[in-house]
Amino acid sequence: MDGEWYKYLYFWRIFFPPKKLDEEIIKSLKKLHPDLLTLIEVDTGSMRSRGRDEASFFEKQLGLKSVIEVIKYPLQGWLGLFHHIPILSHQGNAIISKYKITNTKYHTLHEGTKRMVIEITVHCPQKVTLLAAHLALGPQTRAKQIKELITIVNNIHNPVILTGDFNTFNGEQEIRELLKKTHLKDKIALDHQSLHFTEPAWHPTRRLDYILTSPAIKVKKYQVLNFHFSDHLPLMIDFHVK
Repeated sequence: MDGEWYKYLYFWRIFFPPKKLDEEIIKSLKKLHPDLLTLIEVDTGSMRSRGRDEASFFEKQLGLKSVIEVIKYPLQGWLGLFHHIPILSHQGNAIISKYKITNTKYHTLHEGTKRMVIEITVHCPQKVTLLAAHLALGPQTRAKQIKELITIVNNIHNPVILTGDFNTFNGEQEIRELLKKTHLKDKIALDHQSLHFTEPAWHPTRRLDYILTSPAIKVKKYQVLNFHFSDHLPLMIDFHVK
């Protein structure tokens, strides 16, 4: 939707995406030749995707070798009910890789509805730890989750790439503590061509999405992609390990 108020009257279209949407995404991604993909709120096989696990579909269509995915709601406690609700029970986060993946971990944050953080070691060929996170909508809960992310990052010995939708509705100052108390850097200043906003895709006015990297990750290019397949614009970096 392009932001016109009346378009929201067609909210039912959320449940019936265009039939060739996945194919259009693949067509655009193939031009980039990605080695790693992080997907937030990807459909793992609900009625919306007509039973297709989109992460596995992307893996095969792009010729990649490994996929790790998890439903974004924990099984424990009352949030386990989401695993029995249509569509929500198939809403997950995923990492797809051209390289060997080891040491997969799923961190469950203590606060919020969206709690699952994926951690993997990618051999490219140097070991890099990749984290995929989707943080809460509420600012107080989000602040608590960021403190937990700081602990997670500081317990990792490999170079780190932290990606995801941080929902920083109050601006980039929300991640200052994360940057200060970890070794991670925000390299978006390397993007000289686009506005540094990612949401909403039809008229971006906020930056909710991030790729943060350790100093040992040499980022050669950082770009907000003009891909209108979601309500968020995706991010891309080109990097090598020092």
